[in-house]
Amino acid sequence: MNATEDVFVSRPSPPPASGSAKSLRFLKSHRLSGKKLIDMVYKTGQRRRNKPLMACIVRRGDSGSARVAISIAKKCGSAVERNTIRRRVREAWRLAQHEFPPGLDVLVVVQPHGRMAMLEYQQRLLAMLRNGL
Repeated sequence: MNATEDVFVSRPSPPPASGSAKSLRFLKSHRLSGKKLIDMVYKTGQRRRNKPLMACIVRRGDSGSARVAISIAKKCGSAVERNTIRRRVREAWRLAQHEFPPGLDVLVVVQPHGRMAMLEYQQRLLAMLRNGL
């Protein structure tokens, strides 16, 4: 080998992504944001209840991924308790996001209640989906 010859060593390329593997990431594009948009979903959306959760659901005209916003009142407890509940509801949504049809905007309103496990929130979100979409 001469000093003028370049040697390129490449890493093996990763296997191609299969179409069946679904990402469970919660991206910024999965968030419903903006006061006007959230107010519109709250006022015009179909309401589904499964205490302590209420979902306001609006179908968009596109086929993008479902978007979610989570609203929790101060009546639900201290900031620590509200944030714990919010994190659990968000995680429940993240794990169940592929169960929701594309093109939905969902506002999840959390009513005052005691803490629940993330799995309970997930079951309630899915029950609201099955009961009315």
